[in-house]
Amino acid sequence: MDANDERRQVTEVQHRLIGMYTDKKPEEVAEAVEAAYRHFDGIDVRDFVPLLVERRANNALSGSSVMADSAEVPPALGG
Repeated sequence: MDANDERRQVTEVQHRLIGMYTDKKPEEVAEAVEAAYRHFDGIDVRDFVPLLVERRANNALSGSSVMADSAEVPPALGG
């Protein structure tokens, strides 16, 4: 996976979580995603980083790393 594809996938994670956490400000969700993404700086194997970012951000936002079914999450506005 190249860096552009990884960044695109992390942006998709951010949009999905914004749609899931409607009780939180989009900026708060974005910061949780970016903090989770920064956690993986310097890691050589990047194939699963977007999935791991989603889990860490989800845990930071809700206290649970249980993943939502993306088919049940409404699309975020402005995505």
